[in-house]
Amino acid sequence: MTHPPQGPSPQQESARPPSSPSAPSAPPRKGGIGVRKTLGITGAVAVLAAVAVGYFLSQDGADRAGAGDCLKNNGDPIFPDLRVVDCGDADALYTVVQVLHDTVDTARCQGVSDIAYEEQADRARHKSGERFVLCLDGIKKKK
Repeated sequence: MTHPPQGPSPQQESARPPSSPSAPSAPPRKGGIGVRKTLGITGAVAVLAAVAVGYFLSQDGADRAGAGDCLKNNGDPIFPDLRVVDCGDADALYTVVQVLHDTVDTARCQGVSDIAYEEQADRARHKSGERFVLCLDGIKKKK
């Protein structure tokens, strides 16, 4: 009994091109978002949130107050943090009588209002870097 030949014949062996060592293949890519992309998106969202918060906080500061506006104090009597509020708001404490720009001379409010508030808005807190005095009257609360 004759057995069929095992493997390629010597003639077939020489006709086949020599096999080259294969380069290591990259690991298969997983289906999720990459770490860099996730960090980039997170960073962009954080920056946008910070800009939005800064914008909205700056909109109601004392440097935006005008005559007739009402203010509340988010700070304390020594370090006030005056914010514009609706005059019907329960937190409203003062009404702006007059705004004096480019000065910190609170004496100019004498005879005009009950209270004078001055602020030199530094550029770290306010973009304007403005100096101003607010002449304020206290709001009488109904009991």
